[in-house]
Amino acid sequence: MFDFPSIQLPLWLLLIPYAFGIFLFVLYGFFNIYHLLRFATYSFGSYILVILFLGGSIIIGALTFSYLGTFDWTVTWDPADFFNLKSTIGI
Repeated sequence: MFDFPSIQLPLWLLLIPYAFGIFLFVLYGFFNIYHLLRFATYSFGSYILVILFLGGSIIIGALTFSYLGTFDWTVTWDPADFFNLKSTIGI
């Protein structure tokens, strides 16, 4: 059977795809806000939607930052442990 080498990877590598996702969210958010403010009918509702979107995004970002800030990202893990899981049903 294939044997994985012992490689220790830091957990902060998981922040790279997370940061990419945040970047895409911000890019898409600016796109939506621009189109709401530029091409939507000038009404109180469109401004309320922009404020709700920005407020919700800021709240979610602050909660995420406060939660992820308490985690120790210098811990390492071995991917071989993930792929070499033993069966618990006795087969």
